Amino acid sequence: MRSPHMAMGEHRRNGRRPDATDQTILSALAKDARTGITEIAALANVSRATAYNRIKRLTDEGVIRGYSVVTDHSKMGLGVTALVLISGSQPDWRANREILSAYPEIEYCWYVVGSADIVLLVRVADTNQLRDLILTRLQSLPGVTATQTLTVIDEVVHRPVVEPGDPG
Repeated sequence: MRSPHMAMGEHRRNGRRPDATDQTILSALAKDARTGITEIAALANVSRATAYNRIKRLTDEGVIRGYSVVTDHSKMGLGVTALVLISGSQPDWRANREILSAYPEIEYCWYVVGSADIVLLVRVADTNQLRDLILTRLQSLPGVTATQTLTVIDEVVHRPVVEPGDPG
């Protein structure tokens, strides 16, 4: 019976961690989201129906949130990648959240606890665009008191799926 607290179509997450079969399926999809169900089933050593049901469950539970294309940023004309750390006053975080969401150069935006308040992963064509983003737009945001920029010189690891390590 459905809980009265759950909306129609909403699924309760059972809190179960993905098992080895789920991890195999997730790894296959992370390498190529276009991998067919037959190949995924073979890799996981399960039937097609089981593989399909596992993927559906992982999606329904929110473990799989979507599928995406991985691009080569430099081939798209985005030759500079940087992390920008922003420090500022707390009352302005809601307004800045909406503003930052509208900047197309920002690939990721995290609100963090530590020496900075916001960390951005930005991708731009060149250092002129990076300078303009930082000096003209970011430093003029409400409440921003400081920025620090870390320019990426080599992307060594980029995992679309990070598997939990062995806790023992």
